[in-house]
Amino acid sequence: MPVPLEKAMRPQKHKGARRRLFPAILAALLSVAAITLFLPYPQFSREIAAKKASLLAGSRIFSGSSGSLEYAEQGSGPPVLVLHGAGGGYDQGLWLGRLVLGDGYRFIAVSRFGYLRSPIPADASISGQARLYRELLDYLGVDKVIVIGISAGGPSAACFASSYPGRCSALLLLSAVSQGPQPGDKAPFYVGIIHLLQQSDYAYWLVTRYGRREMLSLVGIPPGVYSAFSPEERALAQEMLDTMHPMTARYAGTINDEAMIRREEVDRSGITAPVLILHGRDDALVSFSHAEHASRSTKGARLQSFDSGGHGLLPQISSMRRLVREFLATATSNEPGEGLASPQ
Repeated sequence: MPVPLEKAMRPQKHKGARRRLFPAILAALLSVAAITLFLPYPQFSREIAAKKASLLAGSRIFSGSSGSLEYAEQGSGPPVLVLHGAGGGYDQGLWLGRLVLGDGYRFIAVSRFGYLRSPIPADASISGQARLYRELLDYLGVDKVIVIGISAGGPSAACFASSYPGRCSALLLLSAVSQGPQPGDKAPFYVGIIHLLQQSDYAYWLVTRYGRREMLSLVGIPPGVYSAFSPEERALAQEMLDTMHPMTARYAGTINDEAMIRREEVDRSGITAPVLILHGRDDALVSFSHAEHASRSTKGARLQSFDSGGHGLLPQISSMRRLVREFLATATSNEPGEGLASPQ
């Protein structure tokens, strides 16, 4: 028996209505997502503007034979040259210096080539950076310094200590790069994600606010390590991420670091200062093989490993400070006029 025409057409009417409704629902969902995504933008804009003003007011520019170098000083006591990692700058150096050593030191922190207001010279090299450090110290009237190299700041720290042994009283390498890329380093896919985030200040800001665990995992702190963080350690992790705002002003330096590290091997044979290497075996960004290589290639170096802590060893701050205090007390005990203040 034939189906009445009106009944046959009824499902098609419902189907057509659903088809017409779907674009409207999709548009509504996209609108909600867009509003949610950009709702925090005014807060971001205020914070980044304040950070840019603070960065500009907090540093000076030194011009030397290999180019210009942004730097800042803070505190009083034995001088410490702090060399930041990838994504950093002089502000990160000051923060890390206080974190590792505490009070009682004169921190001299630079923005390495390509970071913040330090340009990349045409012939950028690790040795050229080290030469600028020496010239800056000459300008500041500083004879000898304790040198701290963190992450990608490790190569130029070691180069300075080797090229100018008379200017380095002690060398600390924290989660430091010591050679070209290794199999255990962060996989290129994830490095690519980091690079994408570095090209947008707002994207990086959003991730550090609403995807902190994921961001810390990208920069070498395993999720399991972050899960075990105390409230104080979580606050430190946020501070570390915040030292990298605005990220776009640091991206060129990250790319330059990668290029210099690939093409230039640091000769460590000239290092005469005592050397302490601190590195986590679970570092997911700069693998432990870098620490082993630095230890093998640096005469008399002491390697202190940590089973857990990730890149930067934030959960090991108390242990690190104790080790560093003991190390420096011995390393600089014979340095004239260096009487160390005790880290707080």
